[in-house]
Amino acid sequence: MYIVADENIPYVKNAFSALGTVHTLAGRTMTAEDVKQADLLLVRSVTQVNEKLLKGSKVKFVATATIGCDHIDEEYLKQQGIGFANAPGSNATSAAEYVVAALIAMSVEKERALQDYTVGIVGCGQVGSRVVQKLQALGVRCLVNDPPRQEQGLPCDAEYVSLEELIKQANCITLHVPLEKQGDYPTYQLIGAAELQALKEKSIFINASRGDVVNEAALLSVLNQRQDIDLILDVWEQEPNINIETLQRAQFATPHIAGYSLDGKVRGVEMIYQAVCQYFNQSPIWEAQQVLPPAPLHSLQFSEAATAKYIIETAILNCYHIRDDDRRMRTLLRAENKATLFDLLRKNYPIRREFSTVTLHIPTIQNHLKACLAALGFRII
Repeated sequence: MYIVADENIPYVKNAFSALGTVHTLAGRTMTAEDVKQADLLLVRSVTQVNEKLLKGSKVKFVATATIGCDHIDEEYLKQQGIGFANAPGSNATSAAEYVVAALIAMSVEKERALQDYTVGIVGCGQVGSRVVQKLQALGVRCLVNDPPRQEQGLPCDAEYVSLEELIKQANCITLHVPLEKQGDYPTYQLIGAAELQALKEKSIFINASRGDVVNEAALLSVLNQRQDIDLILDVWEQEPNINIETLQRAQFATPHIAGYSLDGKVRGVEMIYQAVCQYFNQSPIWEAQQVLPPAPLHSLQFSEAATAKYIIETAILNCYHIRDDDRRMRTLLRAENKATLFDLLRKNYPIRREFSTVTLHIPTIQNHLKACLAALGFRII
């Protein structure tokens, strides 16, 4: 079997070499000629998989090591009898931890308690539901807008409200919807001028879903009128050719890496590996746990004098501090080829591990924190 894979899929040769010859290349510049002889195509979100890429190829199966599928023309795959798999939920924990850590970092810098915010979560699927769970563990009031899930009667741990009501009540809004241009609930340009102008005073606006969910021109216009809004952006319109003016206006800016924990990426590889083995009737022999290295930070111990606030902030920010990624992102301001550097920041992203890889030693006097920290994902002693 001849396998063509995005070079940024971790351990892809380690996992798939037993199934055939693996050829890796840059996903964003993948062409029809590159995949023409492939039996199996493995991608991430930067590769548009459609008729233009696949017409005339030998591809029998496509897998994306991502949650989202907006870069895949699934209808075309069905028409051509090409199998398909994605990795739902693989990096959801990573993305949720990104949001929580970003809000903690913001609360520290602004010297404002996290519990002062009412957080509106737009989209309560794999990522959004985890954001709700973690924030509520921290004592934060959450509201949710997700019309498809509400219509289907799917449960949610927070109150369902309309988008208008969410914007009216919440002073922090975070987006976690898939990019949908068609259907009953399109999310393309879901947040435009009217929604942005209605944001409450001194609010936080976060987009860690897809850049095209927000009208970025309207966002920049509103931000230029209002200096009281703090912007956290991980995704951008026209990636990798991002708007530098928007970058300059953001409080925290990152290069589409919210879901980039090593745990999440490897989990995604394992999911598509299992799907490929099933499709081609092969016995799986590779497991993610075989390759995951020890976490660089494996435990934190706190003294009896440590306050609850200090323990929570220290635990989270030692696992992930968004300011580190923000500093790297701002090197784009001085770069000549900004698009190339944007992709390099993603390709060469430092190892980041999830909260679950860290054990916290909590003093007896703070035993009441254990349930909260466990809900965040930490191991507790």
